[in-house]
Amino acid sequence: MAWLREQMMLYLPNLVTYISFTAFIVLSLTLFFKRQQKVWMLDKIPGPRGLPLLGSVLYLNTVDLCESFARVVKICKIGPVVKFWAYNTPRCLLSGAKAVESLLTSQKNLDKGLMYNFLRPWLGEGLLTSAGSRWQTHRKLLTPAFHFKILEEFMGVFNSQGNKLVQKLHKKADGQPFDIFSDITLCVLDILCGECVV
Repeated sequence: MAWLREQMMLYLPNLVTYISFTAFIVLSLTLFFKRQQKVWMLDKIPGPRGLPLLGSVLYLNTVDLCESFARVVKICKIGPVVKFWAYNTPRCLLSGAKAVESLLTSQKNLDKGLMYNFLRPWLGEGLLTSAGSRWQTHRKLLTPAFHFKILEEFMGVFNSQGNKLVQKLHKKADGQPFDIFSDITLCVLDILCGECVV
């Protein structure tokens, strides 16, 4: 019986290695084929072909923001729904009104992306970060505040602040580029403050 135990001890490290290696291969193949099914489905959506592991990041990554935006616009000209790969993650760009409308009016696509998880500790579970039935409840409570009849009461503030913005922009319209961000931000603040006063 001792010889059998000695033989088993000789083969045991090899057996553990073979089982571990086989389990690794099976797990890798399972994950690969699950991912490949998604890739085959995504290949039906038009878009630029990406590099393995990098996707389309090298094409979209530029120092100049205007160039980066121009490249995204070029991709969007392929169709109303376009896919591209950001590293190993597929992304879809919606540039057609029908595609955006079908997404925004859908009752199924209420889950937020992973980026919203970073906001939850700061903002809690509100309209911006919640999903599903909780989001629908918050949305129903908030919708009446943006009804056209309520917004009509503030048209005077919108118009007067909009006219002030147009006058500011008219002074800067000399053919040279300028940053409009601060002007728009101040206009929004003036509208909000104007609504509080009214």
